Amino acid sequence: MLLDERINNNFSKLNENDLQIAHFINTHIPECKSMKIQELATFTHASNASIHRFTRKLGFDGYSDFKSYLKFETEQVHQLSSDSMDAFKQEIENTFTYLERVDYNLVTDKIYEAETIYLYGTGLAQMNVAKEAQRILLTIHKNIIVLHDVHEFKMVLNKASDSDLFFIISLSGESIQLTDITNLLQLRQKYFISITTLKDNTLAQKANYNIYVSSNTFYLTDGIDYSSFISYHIFFETLLRKFNERKEKKHLNT
Repeated sequence: MLLDERINNNFSKLNENDLQIAHFINTHIPECKSMKIQELATFTHASNASIHRFTRKLGFDGYSDFKSYLKFETEQVHQLSSDSMDAFKQEIENTFTYLERVDYNLVTDKIYEAETIYLYGTGLAQMNVAKEAQRILLTIHKNIIVLHDVHEFKMVLNKASDSDLFFIISLSGESIQLTDITNLLQLRQKYFISITTLKDNTLAQKANYNIYVSSNTFYLTDGIDYSSFISYHIFFETLLRKFNERKEKKHLNT
């Protein structure tokens, strides 16, 4: 089982400090393989005890056991997981578990109040999610627009109303491209919601509201890594149903 899967499978046990530690490790795995607990604590602004508790939450005996796992993960990263179907089922289950925490009243109110809803995906697969989300959200009779690049973002920001809503779909939530976009959104004081995987990231930190889903990396027999985006589709399908429920009960703002 890969490190990301360990984090996702135990996500309900993790607090904000744990997510910060996890994010650092995910982006510094080669260094962490030989890093002392005191060094990791310094880099993550945490205590030795917090690091130890974090590793225990992930199912390790302690920090030494955790480091051994990191070394093993690097050696095995290109091997096909024998329990890939179990991991896939767990990924879907994790997504539904986290989506129960979403403040759907807030999100559906924002959708109801919006004149236009903009969708943006940071890559090809993410853009496909945006296009499918457009199809889903069109059923609520709103103006739904998919944005394809930073240039289009700049064009719409100059004429977007204060009530307009932006969804940004990303896998990692980390890229120079996203920095440009989020800076523009914050400069224009536009409300935007991030949708990323279950880990702390820059996009989620900058967003007015963030949605997390579970998307584990699956390694094919030729060593190519593959990430599923089914969990992203699940969120938008769930959002539509929550919106419809509130509309039927006349709970949406009027």
